[in-house]
Amino acid sequence: MRSLDFLSQRSKFWEHRLVAIGVEACYGKARFYKDFRVTQSAMYALERPPHFSSAALDDVQSPRIRALCDYWKSKCNDVAPPPRSAIEPAEIRPLLPYLILTELEPDPFRITYRLVGTAVARMHGDDFTGRDHDAVASLAESGIADSYRRVVATRAPVFGRTGLDAGDQSWIGFEYAIFPLSDDGLTVNKCLAIACMAEVPPAWPDSPSDETSAIGAATP
Repeated sequence: MRSLDFLSQRSKFWEHRLVAIGVEACYGKARFYKDFRVTQSAMYALERPPHFSSAALDDVQSPRIRALCDYWKSKCNDVAPPPRSAIEPAEIRPLLPYLILTELEPDPFRITYRLVGTAVARMHGDDFTGRDHDAVASLAESGIADSYRRVVATRAPVFGRTGLDAGDQSWIGFEYAIFPLSDDGLTVNKCLAIACMAEVPPAWPDSPSDETSAIGAATP
């Protein structure tokens, strides 16, 4: 009888230990937010990071996003966002892997990803160039569509933080910014966006090929 009790206790010990190891592994994947919590419905699932958006550059942590903001401002005039033709890839070469070029349609509202930088594609595990926003599974319920609507309405940049679905019941937090572009000086019909993880995984280092494979290949 004592032997059975002993084996039962040992079994419970290892059961709890394996759960702890699994939880620890999940927390190790949280690269951006410090308040990831294990949900009650699925022990190994992490909650989606809450979506946050702002018009204030002060809320931005990423130096890449700040650099792109300075560049976008340098292309603006006093009353209108710059056109797509004003964006020169050679002038922002270090940022190219993190950039996204989108095209917008107003009615019904539609976001089409015309170009996705290589670092962004790796972060998503998917190059979604040429697809509509609704067809990108990793961005489902991310809140980014609302940020695009806000950019169109205000003709001003929006900065934000959210999470993408990693496909294994966990979320990857990232920071982003969306900058309006206008070919006619009135209507926002394109956007230049940037997405940056807080920590790039060691298996995804930047490489010279990354810097030459983003928006430089796009047509105006």
